[in-house]
Amino acid sequence: MAPPQSTAQTERERKLKTLLVFASSISQRLANANDESLANDLQTHIRGLPLQPSTAGIAKQNELNEVGTDLWNRSTRLLRDEVIVEADGKAKEEMTRRNRALCLLRAFSFLLLDSAGGHTAKRHKRSSCIRLMKIALKAAKVCIDDMEFASATKVLERAADYQDILSKEGESGEMTAQANLMRVEYFAVRTTLAWRQERLDTAEHLFAKCKQITRVLTPNATEKLTDLFFEIGRDALMKHNYETAIRWLERAQDVLGEQDLELLSPENSELRLSVMQSIAQAYMKQKTPEAQDKASQMVKLMETDFGDKMVVPLLKLELLSHAETIDTVEFYGVLLRMIRTVVLNNTNFRTIIHHIHKLKDHNNVTACKALDDLIGIRLLREENQTWLEKAIIIRVWICTSNTYLENVLEQLQQLFDIVMQSSKTSLDAPATHAAQTLLWKRVEIASGQEQYTTAEAWCQICLHPIFEKAGVQNKAKVARRIIQCALSRHDYTTAREAHSKMSDSGKDEPVTRYLMYKVGLQSADTDFAAECLKFVCRRSSKDTTLLHACVMEAQKAGDKRQAILALERVLDMYDSGTSTGINLPALLRRCIARLLQSELLRNGSLDLGVMSQLCAVFEGACSHAKKLQTRSSTLDRQIFTTPELEWFSKNAYNLSLKFCTEMRPENLVRLLNICIEFIKILKERGQLSTQGDFCLRLVFCAFLAACTYTILARAEDDIEKCLQYYREARKHSKEFRLAAAEGIERLSGSAQADIISKHFQIVKLELEAVLKLSKWEELDDLFDQCWKYKSSDHYETLADLVLVIHSCVVKAGLDSKYQKKILSVLQKIISLTCQQPGSEMTRLSHWIRCLFNLSLELDDEVCFQCIEQVTHIAAKKQGVCPSPIVGPACEKARSRLLTHGYILMLNTCPPSASGLDQYPRTELEWLATTTFNRSIDYYMQEDDAKCKIWAEKSFIIAQWLEDDGALRNLLMEKYASLNWDDK
Repeated sequence: MAPPQSTAQTERERKLKTLLVFASSISQRLANANDESLANDLQTHIRGLPLQPSTAGIAKQNELNEVGTDLWNRSTRLLRDEVIVEADGKAKEEMTRRNRALCLLRAFSFLLLDSAGGHTAKRHKRSSCIRLMKIALKAAKVCIDDMEFASATKVLERAADYQDILSKEGESGEMTAQANLMRVEYFAVRTTLAWRQERLDTAEHLFAKCKQITRVLTPNATEKLTDLFFEIGRDALMKHNYETAIRWLERAQDVLGEQDLELLSPENSELRLSVMQSIAQAYMKQKTPEAQDKASQMVKLMETDFGDKMVVPLLKLELLSHAETIDTVEFYGVLLRMIRTVVLNNTNFRTIIHHIHKLKDHNNVTACKALDDLIGIRLLREENQTWLEKAIIIRVWICTSNTYLENVLEQLQQLFDIVMQSSKTSLDAPATHAAQTLLWKRVEIASGQEQYTTAEAWCQICLHPIFEKAGVQNKAKVARRIIQCALSRHDYTTAREAHSKMSDSGKDEPVTRYLMYKVGLQSADTDFAAECLKFVCRRSSKDTTLLHACVMEAQKAGDKRQAILALERVLDMYDSGTSTGINLPALLRRCIARLLQSELLRNGSLDLGVMSQLCAVFEGACSHAKKLQTRSSTLDRQIFTTPELEWFSKNAYNLSLKFCTEMRPENLVRLLNICIEFIKILKERGQLSTQGDFCLRLVFCAFLAACTYTILARAEDDIEKCLQYYREARKHSKEFRLAAAEGIERLSGSAQADIISKHFQIVKLELEAVLKLSKWEELDDLFDQCWKYKSSDHYETLADLVLVIHSCVVKAGLDSKYQKKILSVLQKIISLTCQQPGSEMTRLSHWIRCLFNLSLELDDEVCFQCIEQVTHIAAKKQGVCPSPIVGPACEKARSRLLTHGYILMLNTCPPSASGLDQYPRTELEWLATTTFNRSIDYYMQEDDAKCKIWAEKSFIIAQWLEDDGALRNLLMEKYASLNWDDK
């Protein structure tokens, strides 16, 4: 057996041989682009390096050195020659794999050189250490950049030995300085690795090591170290770790400060600016008064050193924005300096606009001033139409979105004048559309508030020459609004002036001529009015809406001659057949209806005669529409158009709601029936424009009609008429239930709750109608409708109605099944009410009393259920134990009941329910005595079993009276006195 030492030596020689074979094969494998395992093989061999000193290693140190040098140089050349190209898919994957192999090759090459140096006496020479240290640091940097942290760590572990050697005092001063620089770079690379591994505690330790030798830094080393600290600080800043960010950023600033700035490269100025900017931002993010002061000091220092850089005013604006109260004056001052000095490009323009938006959030006036400065100082001479248009639109937006700005119209007029004088061109069509859209909103607001002078002024701004490319239609629209405002102010001169300035096509548009027709009527210029009417008639062959409006305007103005003239025009068009689609009867009825509606109120009260006439007009229109609907010709059916049907339906509905409390019920149901009929015609045509609105309209009409017919029936003395009214009420109740069931799913919230409430009311009205019509067989279906939707608020009136129905059933001498059905409804009302929190005991006890009393001769089980419900309620509400049974008679009665197999649940405490209403005492007394009397009735009938059951029930009820058991004991004494022996 070979000695252990010989075996180890053999193993080392084998490993060395394997290593050299692998190393010699790398060059050939690098040439093979399809070699996918090279990187993994390199990583495997790196784990086994460096080699331990051995005699075999000494013999092969030159070979190791040569191979390592060759591979190092080859990897350097390959990395230098690597061309960055756009790649995707497989090509990108191959490039990534090759870069990783080259990165690991550098680490492998260094470790070969390190193994070679470890077998020579030159290992501890400073010159040799400096050489290997340089190679180690280069290899480590490449590994760190490629995220190969394990390999980088292995390389730096070997470099640590060289750092120890270099830290010792040397003979040559030049070599010592070089060694110290290498040591600084070594600690910098290790710091980089620690940072990339997110081990900032290690980075802090390494910084402390590095700080001890920073006094020997060259300008190049200073910049590298500053850049490293800056990157660490920026990374911490991005991760919101502000304290760490400030610490590393200030270290970067300190390193730069220790050097003579003139010795540094020109790029150093940008680095220093970035460092100071990041420090200021980190302090601002801390949002403490002390941090804000430090940020302010840093910004002031930057103003001194880099006042011409745009980043400085931007940083100052950011600092001002972080203040609790923004100093808008100073903010504007900084912004103005930017406007004056910055080189305008798209990025800088957007930046300035962004900060103007910020300023607008705090002070609209100052923001407008900044925009005016931007436009006047820079944009008008930049000859960039896009920037100018954007700035103008923003200026208009600020003015139109804020109602508190003063002299807005004057400011915009002045701005537009300046732009037109300087640029000599109007805004492009898209910009014009955007600006006019904003301005039109102010026109609408002013018009809605009846500020017609202001609205007219905004319209005049819309017609400024800067909006020359607005288009004929838009200009005509604005001019018509000016005419409307002038009409509202009775300024007919301004209206005519606006009309005269319009284009020829805009002047003769039907809508424009209609407005000018109004001007002619109101200014008593009949010739001009007649001229305008001709234009309206000429353009109304398809749509007669404006013609109708002219008739109404003539009636409104009280100009009978003009009204007649307008109606004659209508008749002429109808007779000549040129007015395709004009429904003359409908047209005339609409005109009459409008006229009558204007006369409805006289001296503030409803004229009932006019209302009757109006109902007749609507009924005539409805009859005419129904006749046309029955015709076979589609053309005949369409003479009454959908808009006309909707108009009559909507107006009948609105009149019904508006005057329902003032008009006669007979007229109200006439209007409601008309509305319903028109909706049915629309439904037959399948032309309901808004299904949901018409469904709701039908629901409310049916509801109101059912209520009104019920009112008429109650007030009618004639029996036949009364019954007919109830039939109508039933018909409309059914319509309501069908329409509500169809539309309730589309509703939610309060709207749905309202429909449910109305459904319950309708069912009660229908029950009343069924009762009066003696339709007893239909009661079951209506009682089922009572529970279709949950509505606890209406149980009281339903219970009263049920009791009335029961009395009528009894009076009619109907079969007991009807009574039992009705009492079951009352029983369900009681059960549902008991389940509701906060039930009123007086009302509930009254219902239970009625149910008990009515059920005595019908059904004992219902009576027992009433007793059980009362005792449960009394026990739960009172929450006290009943008084104990006392006295020999009471004990005798108790023992007698127990003898016969009855268990008395007496003296048992119920669950506590303090704070709730108690069951009325009088009701308990009545129920206990009535139950006991029932027991005596059975005693007299010699029905001992029922006698004992009812007696027990009376004792159970009586125990819950708060009378110290007096009534219970009295009843038990009376029960005990009964003679059972003779039975």
